[in-house]
Amino acid sequence: MKGSKRPVNGMLGNSPTNLLLLLALGIPTACIVVMYFVKPCTPSLDEDNSTEHSHFMYTQISSVLLGIYLLVATILGDTLKLSQAVTYLLFSIMILLLLAPLVIPIKMTLYPNKQTKENSSTLAPSYSSDSLSGADPENSQPLLGSASTTLATGTNESDDSTDLDVLLAEGEGAVNLKNKRGPRRGGDFTFREALVKADFWLLFVVYFCGVGTGVTVLNNLAQIGMSVGANDTTILLCLFGFCNFAGRIFGGSVSEYFVR
Repeated sequence: MKGSKRPVNGMLGNSPTNLLLLLALGIPTACIVVMYFVKPCTPSLDEDNSTEHSHFMYTQISSVLLGIYLLVATILGDTLKLSQAVTYLLFSIMILLLLAPLVIPIKMTLYPNKQTKENSSTLAPSYSSDSLSGADPENSQPLLGSASTTLATGTNESDDSTDLDVLLAEGEGAVNLKNKRGPRRGGDFTFREALVKADFWLLFVVYFCGVGTGVTVLNNLAQIGMSVGANDTTILLCLFGFCNFAGRIFGGSVSEYFVR
C-alpha cells in the first residue's frame, strides 16, 4: 500500500477525497468481481506436480517484480517531476502487475488439466459402483469389523498405523480415551486446552514481541525519519516496506521448500 500510494495519488490528482472514495468503492468492487474465480481447490497427491510448482513460482516472481516496480516508481516520482501522461502510464503498469496472478485461475478455469479430468472420470464410476454395491446386503460389510480383524493379525510399523489402531479400537468400544490428557501436538485444541500448553504461550510471546515491536516502528517510521532530519520520508517508507515484503517472501519460500 505504501509503494502504490505515489502512483495512485498521481492519478487522482493528489486529492484526499478521491483517494477515500477509491478505497471505499474500489476494494469492494474488486472483491465482487473476482468472486467468480474463487473455487475450492483439490490438493494434488503427486509430490512432483510441475504445474503447481510453476504456478507457485509464477506468483512469487510476479510479486517480486511488483515490489521492485513500486520501489522504482516511488523513487522516480519523488525525485523527478513527472507529467500526467507518465503518471497514468505508471499506474496502468502497476494495475497490470497486480492482476498478473489472476492468469492462474483464468487458465485453470478455461483450460483445465487433462490429468484432472481423467482422474475425476475414473473416480466417478468407481464411487457409483461402490455405492450401488453397498446397497446390496450381501456385499455390505461393516468397515470397522474388517479393519479390526486386519489390525488383530497385522503388526504396527509406524506411528500412523498405531494411531489408526487406537481410533478403530475406540470406535468399537475397546479403548476409552476420555481420560487422556488432551490432544497431541498438531491436533485440534479447545481454548482451555491451549491455555495450559507451553507451545501456545511460546508462540504468543514470540508473536507479541516480534510483530508488536515491528508494527510500532512501522506506524511511527515517518515520525522517526523526521526526528533525524528527513524532510520527506516517502522513499524511507517505501524502502522499509519493500524490505519487509522481501523478507516475508524469502521466509515463505524457504519454509515452503523444507515443508515439501
